[in-house]
Amino acid sequence: MAAIIRYSFKEFVRKKIFLITILMSAAFLFLYSWGLKEIAENLKQQRGMMTFAMQQVTVFSSLGFYFSHLMVAFLVVFATSGIISSEIENYNVHTIIVRPIARWKYVLARYLGALIFITLYSTAIFFCIYTINKTLGFSIDHTISQVVLGWLLFELIAIVLLTVTTFFSTLFSTLATGILVVLLFGFAMIGGFLEQIGYAIADFSKASTTLQTIGIVSSLILPTDNIYREMANILFKSNLIDFSTIDPFAGISKNSIYMRIYWFLYVFALMYLTIKRFDKKDLT
Repeated sequence: MAAIIRYSFKEFVRKKIFLITILMSAAFLFLYSWGLKEIAENLKQQRGMMTFAMQQVTVFSSLGFYFSHLMVAFLVVFATSGIISSEIENYNVHTIIVRPIARWKYVLARYLGALIFITLYSTAIFFCIYTINKTLGFSIDHTISQVVLGWLLFELIAIVLLTVTTFFSTLFSTLATGILVVLLFGFAMIGGFLEQIGYAIADFSKASTTLQTIGIVSSLILPTDNIYREMANILFKSNLIDFSTIDPFAGISKNSIYMRIYWFLYVFALMYLTIKRFDKKDLT
């Protein structure tokens, strides 16, 4: 099993999409640092408007996390959409399954190899954005627990997407899996925005209730946007300003404990279904 984990990890690292993502990430971090520095210095000169300036820079700072979570999401989808299906299409799986290894161990090993690969990248991009925000923007004093919790939620987004991709990879071809997960991710994003608009209206009208319901349903189907907004709220929480009311990339709504439990049940249930599905799959 350890050999398959190592093989999977090396396979993902050698993919061209990873090299492209690294180059694009470096370009994004450079431009983001430059832009944030210029905006922060300009707004700091506006005497008597410090609160307004903090709001503007904080919104731009949260934009950095928003785009970085998009890069992580697309890397997960495009690098791992063939995590199982490509092995079947290329007949590589036959050389491994004939050996004395259980099918569930094979799926789990492929998953863990991808998980290590994705976790290393997402951790690097998270702390790069955090360090840039801390040094170039208006610094918000975070506690260690805020940073650690924010980082863990950032990782959870990648874990959820990887689990969904692995599940569909046992059902469909590599191309179909990639398209399906991207569409679901977009659906979750739009649902999240509509939910925030629904809470912003907050007049208990039919439109407000409908928009909130759409957001909840989309979060149940794929909770990535829901998790991201929880992370943004934690990282941009301040005793002075409620940034959630001015930041379109944060979340006005607050998640219940049941929704937080649902995130973890979602991952474990889907991984269980993935293993069961692959166990019964005809590989001939």
